[in-house]
Amino acid sequence: MPAQLLNGKLLADQILTQVKAKISTLDIQPGLAAILVGDNEASKLYLKLKETACLEAGINFSSYLFPADYKEEQIIEAIKFLNVDTDIQGVLVQLPLPEGLDTDKIIGTIDPSKDIDGFQPNSPFTSPTALGIIELLKETKVNLSGKNVTILSNSETFAQPFKKLLPDSNIQYVNPKSIIHNLSSIILNSDVLIAAVGQPNYIKPTMIKKGAILIDVGINKVNDKTVGDIDPACDAIASWRSPVPGGVGPMTVAMLLQNLVK
Repeated sequence: MPAQLLNGKLLADQILTQVKAKISTLDIQPGLAAILVGDNEASKLYLKLKETACLEAGINFSSYLFPADYKEEQIIEAIKFLNVDTDIQGVLVQLPLPEGLDTDKIIGTIDPSKDIDGFQPNSPFTSPTALGIIELLKETKVNLSGKNVTILSNSETFAQPFKKLLPDSNIQYVNPKSIIHNLSSIILNSDVLIAAVGQPNYIKPTMIKKGAILIDVGINKVNDKTVGDIDPACDAIASWRSPVPGGVGPMTVAMLLQNLVK
Protein backbone atom coordinates (compact mmCIF):
# COMPACT_ATOMS: atom_id res chain seq x y z
CA MET A 1 0.00 0.00 0.00
CA PRO A 2 1.53 3.35 -1.04
CA ALA A 3 2.28 6.00 1.54
CA GLN A 4 -0.52 8.31 2.61
CA LEU A 5 0.14 11.99 1.99
CA LEU A 6 -0.03 14.46 4.87
CA ASN A 7 -2.19 17.35 3.69
CA GLY A 8 -0.43 20.33 5.25
CA LYS A 9 -2.53 22.79 3.24
CA LEU A 10 -5.81 21.50 4.67
CA LEU A 11 -4.49 21.41 8.24
CA ALA A 12 -2.92 24.86 7.89
CA ASP A 13 -6.22 26.30 6.66
CA GLN A 14 -7.93 24.97 9.80
CA ILE A 15 -5.28 26.58 12.04
CA LEU A 16 -5.43 29.88 10.14
CA THR A 17 -9.22 29.93 10.61
CA GLN A 18 -8.62 29.71 14.38
CA VAL A 19 -5.96 32.44 14.16
CA LYS A 20 -8.34 34.71 12.27
CA ALA A 21 -11.07 34.16 14.86
CA LYS A 22 -8.65 35.00 17.67
CA ILE A 23 -7.46 38.17 15.92
CA SER A 24 -11.06 39.36 15.58
CA THR A 25 -11.26 39.47 19.40
CA LEU A 26 -8.10 41.57 19.86
CA ASP A 27 -8.06 45.30 20.52
CA ILE A 28 -5.23 45.84 18.04
CA GLN A 29 -4.38 44.62 14.56
CA PRO A 30 -1.16 42.58 14.85
CA GLY A 31 1.71 43.62 12.59
CA LEU A 32 4.36 41.41 11.01
CA ALA A 33 7.47 42.77 9.29
CA ALA A 34 9.55 40.52 7.01
CA ILE A 35 13.02 41.27 5.67
CA LEU A 36 14.24 39.58 2.49
CA VAL A 37 17.78 40.05 1.22
CA GLY A 38 18.64 38.86 -2.28
CA ASP A 39 16.73 36.85 -4.88
CA ASN A 40 16.50 33.32 -3.47
CA GLU A 41 13.49 31.76 -5.24
CA ALA A 42 12.43 29.56 -2.30
CA SER A 43 12.66 32.56 0.05
CA LYS A 44 10.50 34.68 -2.25
CA LEU A 45 7.94 31.87 -2.41
CA TYR A 46 7.81 31.57 1.39
CA LEU A 47 7.48 35.34 1.76
CA LYS A 48 4.53 35.40 -0.63
CA LEU A 49 2.83 32.59 1.30
CA LYS A 50 3.29 34.53 4.55
CA GLU A 51 1.94 37.73 3.03
CA THR A 52 -1.15 35.99 1.64
CA ALA A 53 -1.87 34.25 4.97
CA CYS A 54 -1.42 37.50 6.92
CA LEU A 55 -3.81 39.46 4.73
CA GLU A 56 -6.39 36.66 4.95
CA ALA A 57 -6.13 36.50 8.75
CA GLY A 58 -6.32 40.25 9.32
CA ILE A 59 -2.64 40.85 10.06
CA ASN A 60 -0.84 43.96 8.85
CA PHE A 61 2.07 42.67 6.73
CA SER A 62 5.10 44.80 5.80
CA SER A 63 7.96 43.53 3.65
CA TYR A 64 11.42 45.02 3.32
CA LEU A 65 13.16 43.82 0.16
CA PHE A 66 16.90 44.48 0.00
CA PRO A 67 19.36 43.63 -2.83
CA ALA A 68 21.95 40.88 -2.25
CA ASP A 69 24.76 43.44 -1.94
CA TYR A 70 22.99 45.38 0.83
CA LYS A 71 25.37 46.11 3.69
CA GLU A 72 25.04 44.25 6.98
CA GLU A 73 24.90 47.51 8.94
CA GLN A 74 21.94 48.70 6.85
CA ILE A 75 20.00 45.49 7.54
CA ILE A 76 20.72 45.79 11.26
CA GLU A 77 19.53 49.41 11.26
CA ALA A 78 16.25 48.31 9.65
CA ILE A 79 15.76 45.66 12.35
CA LYS A 80 16.49 48.16 15.13
CA PHE A 81 13.84 50.46 13.66
CA LEU A 82 11.29 47.62 13.63
CA ASN A 83 12.20 46.61 17.20
CA VAL A 84 10.83 49.93 18.51
CA ASP A 85 7.88 50.19 16.10
CA THR A 86 4.81 49.68 18.31
CA ASP A 87 2.70 48.69 15.28
CA ILE A 88 4.94 45.65 14.68
CA GLN A 89 4.63 42.62 16.99
CA GLY A 90 6.73 40.19 14.93
CA VAL A 91 9.96 40.62 12.98
CA LEU A 92 11.48 37.95 10.75
CA VAL A 93 14.48 37.71 8.46
CA GLN A 94 13.91 35.26 5.64
CA LEU A 95 16.73 32.72 5.52
CA PRO A 96 19.11 31.86 3.99
CA LEU A 97 20.90 35.18 3.74
CA PRO A 98 23.39 35.82 0.90
CA GLU A 99 26.98 34.75 1.49
CA GLY A 100 29.13 37.25 3.32
CA LEU A 101 26.42 38.28 5.77
CA ASP A 102 26.65 37.23 9.43
CA THR A 103 23.33 35.43 9.95
CA ASP A 104 23.76 35.01 13.73
CA LYS A 105 24.59 38.70 14.18
CA ILE A 106 21.62 39.85 12.08
CA ILE A 107 19.13 37.47 13.72
CA GLY A 108 20.56 38.36 17.13
CA THR A 109 19.58 41.99 16.54
CA ILE A 110 15.86 41.15 16.60
CA ASP A 111 14.11 41.96 19.88
CA PRO A 112 13.54 38.46 21.41
CA SER A 113 9.92 39.36 22.18
CA LYS A 114 9.40 39.88 18.42
CA ASP A 115 11.43 36.85 17.27
CA ILE A 116 8.41 34.77 16.24
CA ASP A 117 10.67 32.42 14.24
CA GLY A 118 12.16 31.34 17.57
CA PHE A 119 15.75 31.54 16.30
CA GLN A 120 17.27 33.16 19.38
CA PRO A 121 18.09 31.03 22.46
CA ASN A 122 16.18 33.49 24.67
CA SER A 123 13.18 33.79 22.38
CA PRO A 124 9.87 32.89 24.07
CA PHE A 125 8.77 31.23 20.82
CA THR A 126 9.34 27.77 19.34
CA SER A 127 10.31 27.38 15.69
CA PRO A 128 7.09 27.44 13.61
CA THR A 129 8.56 24.87 11.23
CA ALA A 130 9.14 22.46 14.12
CA LEU A 131 5.65 23.15 15.50
CA GLY A 132 4.16 22.55 12.06
CA ILE A 133 6.01 19.25 11.70
CA ILE A 134 4.72 18.09 15.09
CA GLU A 135 1.15 18.84 13.99
CA LEU A 136 1.70 16.82 10.80
CA LEU A 137 3.09 13.90 12.84
CA LYS A 138 0.01 14.02 15.07
CA GLU A 139 -2.12 13.52 11.96
CA THR A 140 -0.59 10.06 11.46
CA LYS A 141 -1.99 8.92 14.86
CA VAL A 142 1.25 6.92 15.31
CA ASN A 143 2.61 6.71 18.86
CA LEU A 144 6.20 7.97 18.54
CA SER A 145 7.27 7.01 22.07
CA GLY A 146 10.56 5.10 21.81
CA LYS A 147 10.68 5.54 18.03
CA ASN A 148 13.86 6.53 16.18
CA VAL A 149 13.48 10.06 14.81
CA THR A 150 16.30 11.24 12.54
CA ILE A 151 16.68 14.88 11.57
CA LEU A 152 18.81 15.16 8.46
CA SER A 153 19.74 18.80 8.17
CA ASN A 154 22.60 21.18 7.47
CA SER A 155 21.71 23.06 10.67
CA GLU A 156 21.79 21.71 14.21
CA THR A 157 19.77 24.77 15.27
CA PHE A 158 16.91 23.44 13.14
CA ALA A 159 17.02 20.14 15.03
CA GLN A 160 17.14 21.54 18.58
CA PRO A 161 13.38 22.10 19.21
CA PHE A 162 12.49 18.47 18.47
CA LYS A 163 14.25 17.23 21.62
CA LYS A 164 11.73 19.23 23.65
CA LEU A 165 8.73 18.61 21.37
CA LEU A 166 9.30 14.81 21.16
CA PRO A 167 10.76 14.03 24.61
CA ASP A 168 9.82 10.32 24.49
CA SER A 169 11.40 9.63 21.10
CA ASN A 170 15.00 8.77 20.26
CA ILE A 171 16.10 11.96 18.49
CA GLN A 172 19.23 11.91 16.36
CA TYR A 173 20.57 14.86 14.41
CA VAL A 174 22.71 14.11 11.36
CA ASN A 175 24.42 16.61 9.10
CA PRO A 176 24.65 15.05 5.61
CA LYS A 177 27.91 16.91 5.02
CA SER A 178 29.62 15.32 8.02
CA ILE A 179 31.69 12.16 7.68
CA ILE A 180 29.61 9.51 9.41
CA HIS A 181 30.42 5.97 8.29
CA ASN A 182 27.08 4.60 9.50
CA LEU A 183 24.96 7.40 7.98
CA SER A 184 23.15 4.95 5.71
CA SER A 185 22.27 2.61 8.58
CA ILE A 186 21.05 5.55 10.71
CA ILE A 187 18.63 6.63 7.98
CA LEU A 188 17.62 3.04 7.25
CA ASN A 189 16.69 2.49 10.92
CA SER A 190 14.66 5.68 11.21
CA ASP A 191 10.97 5.31 12.04
CA VAL A 192 10.61 9.02 11.28
CA LEU A 193 12.90 10.87 8.88
CA ILE A 194 12.80 14.66 8.75
CA ALA A 195 14.80 15.82 5.73
CA ALA A 196 15.96 19.42 5.36
CA VAL A 197 19.07 19.31 3.20
CA GLY A 198 18.14 21.45 0.20
CA GLN A 199 18.93 18.80 -2.41
CA PRO A 200 16.17 17.72 -4.80
CA ASN A 201 15.01 14.11 -4.39
CA TYR A 202 18.02 13.36 -2.15
CA ILE A 203 16.28 10.56 -0.21
CA LYS A 204 15.67 7.45 -2.36
CA PRO A 205 13.50 4.38 -1.64
CA THR A 206 16.57 2.19 -0.98
CA MET A 207 17.63 4.51 1.86
CA ILE A 208 14.54 4.27 4.07
CA LYS A 209 12.95 1.81 6.47
CA LYS A 210 9.75 0.08 5.38
CA GLY A 211 6.77 1.88 6.90
CA ALA A 212 8.78 4.99 7.80
CA ILE A 213 7.12 8.37 8.21
CA LEU A 214 8.80 10.91 5.93
CA ILE A 215 8.68 14.65 6.57
CA ASP A 216 10.04 16.72 3.68
CA VAL A 217 11.22 20.23 4.57
CA GLY A 218 13.08 20.84 1.30
CA ILE A 219 12.08 23.41 -1.29
CA ASN A 220 14.04 23.08 -4.53
CA LYS A 221 13.43 24.41 -8.01
CA VAL A 222 13.92 21.87 -10.83
CA ASN A 223 12.90 22.99 -14.32
CA ASP A 224 10.51 25.59 -12.85
CA LYS A 225 8.91 22.92 -10.70
CA THR A 226 9.04 22.92 -6.89
CA VAL A 227 10.26 19.61 -5.46
CA GLY A 228 11.37 18.41 -2.05
CA ASP A 229 14.36 16.55 -0.64
CA ILE A 230 12.51 13.23 -0.69
CA ASP A 231 11.92 11.35 -3.94
CA PRO A 232 8.15 10.66 -4.30
CA ALA A 233 9.16 7.13 -5.35
CA CYS A 234 9.67 6.55 -1.61
CA ASP A 235 5.88 6.26 -1.35
CA ALA A 236 6.29 2.59 -2.30
CA ILE A 237 8.17 1.99 0.96
CA ALA A 238 6.98 4.63 3.43
CA SER A 239 3.70 4.73 5.38
CA TRP A 240 3.30 8.53 5.37
CA ARG A 241 4.96 11.42 3.51
CA SER A 242 4.51 15.18 3.59
CA PRO A 243 4.46 16.38 -0.04
CA VAL A 244 6.23 19.39 -1.54
CA PRO A 245 4.48 21.67 -2.11
CA GLY A 246 1.51 21.38 0.25
CA GLY A 247 3.14 19.84 3.32
CA VAL A 248 5.51 21.56 5.74
CA GLY A 249 5.43 24.93 3.94
CA PRO A 250 1.80 25.87 4.69
CA MET A 251 2.16 24.51 8.24
CA THR A 252 5.21 26.71 8.89
CA VAL A 253 3.23 29.77 7.84
CA ALA A 254 0.22 28.81 9.98
CA MET A 255 2.31 28.22 13.10
CA LEU A 256 4.26 31.45 12.49
CA LEU A 257 1.01 33.41 12.62
CA GLN A 258 -0.07 31.46 15.69
CA ASN A 259 3.19 32.60 17.34
CA LEU A 260 2.44 36.18 16.30
CA VAL A 261 -0.99 36.09 17.93
CA LYS A 262 0.58 34.74 21.13
